[in-house]
Amino acid sequence: MIYKKLIKLFTCLGFILTTLNTNAQVVILQKAIDQLYGYKNFSYQYIYKQKDAYGDTLVENEKFVLLKATGDKETGYHFRYELKYGDMKLPATTIYDGKSSIALSLSDSTYKGGEKPIYIFNQSIFGDLNWLKNFLKNKPSKVVQSSDTIVNAINCYHLIFNTRDTIVDKDHLYTRIHLFIDKVTGLPVDKLIRARTADFGKEVTNFYNEYIYFNYRIDQNDINATYFTIPEGFHLSKAKPEEETTLLAPGTMAPGWTLYDTDDKKTSLAQLKGKVILLDFFFVGCGNCMSSLASLDRLDEKYKNSGFTILSISDRDNKKLVAEFKKVQRIKNRMYPNGSDVARSYHVEGFPTFYVINKEGKIVNVTLGYSDEFEKKMTGIIDGLLKKS
Repeated sequence: MIYKKLIKLFTCLGFILTTLNTNAQVVILQKAIDQLYGYKNFSYQYIYKQKDAYGDTLVENEKFVLLKATGDKETGYHFRYELKYGDMKLPATTIYDGKSSIALSLSDSTYKGGEKPIYIFNQSIFGDLNWLKNFLKNKPSKVVQSSDTIVNAINCYHLIFNTRDTIVDKDHLYTRIHLFIDKVTGLPVDKLIRARTADFGKEVTNFYNEYIYFNYRIDQNDINATYFTIPEGFHLSKAKPEEETTLLAPGTMAPGWTLYDTDDKKTSLAQLKGKVILLDFFFVGCGNCMSSLASLDRLDEKYKNSGFTILSISDRDNKKLVAEFKKVQRIKNRMYPNGSDVARSYHVEGFPTFYVINKEGKIVNVTLGYSDEFEKKMTGIIDGLLKKS
């Protein structure tokens, strides 16, 4: 009897401790959210890093400026979002004034309609904190408060959200979100996502995403409604001629090109005349490009030694990155880095984009994006072209 009572006692104590721990985590998150909502306006910057098994694929410098707009039903805020990466001299900028989001081109003082404001707003720190709060509410046992730690010389609370933890084919797959919150200001300092997954690509890989928050500025006197309107002197962007924006049509002769693959072998389109070619325009880190890898491998295997070849061209990645990507994902077909000029000549603006070229060098099919029907569709097209003499 005493033994059973002890079990009940320890069970109750465990439940109480779990509840107290969950409540503490909720308080930490809610404090950060309430604090930000309490400001008339605020801004912050962050560096976003995306790293996987192939090296740093992306580093972005981003900035949000937000002004409370209680009458706005879409987001409750006017905002300005700035993004820079690579060798960009000026940031890509989007503003939202409560009516519509506008994309500004600072290089030529033009503007055009932007994405839905709620989509961009959800990428802000509000979107991050509210998502984590809802996860904690729905799955409190999947969140732990680790020991306080120092991040960028700041003493921080450390919350760990275990959003995925499973075994697939004897491989441990997981996603853990580490949130670090300044113990003094109550504001986020860093969000780190560590994962091992096969969701992107056909091989299990490790990767992390990191958001480093800094330079918070609160209730600035010069932030008002005019800050979120189209600047004086800007004009509506003229639409590009259709021939510059539309993908090349079937029946068009495929533009020639010469590139070096990851093994430093020189290839020109002209030397491949007489083969059926599938051109795959991609970049490392593109989700739909990763989804297509298994299908491309199966097509490569099915049609090897039959007069068919797959050539994958990256519009932005260097040789080292593409070579590492090919090795880790065990990609069989030839891959070409630094293909931005070729992508432009084929009017590629979305990824992945696939061109099928016949033995005479003419474009037969163009497909933008990847779907579950891709492999079946390509098989039908390739079979038909290979049967022709």
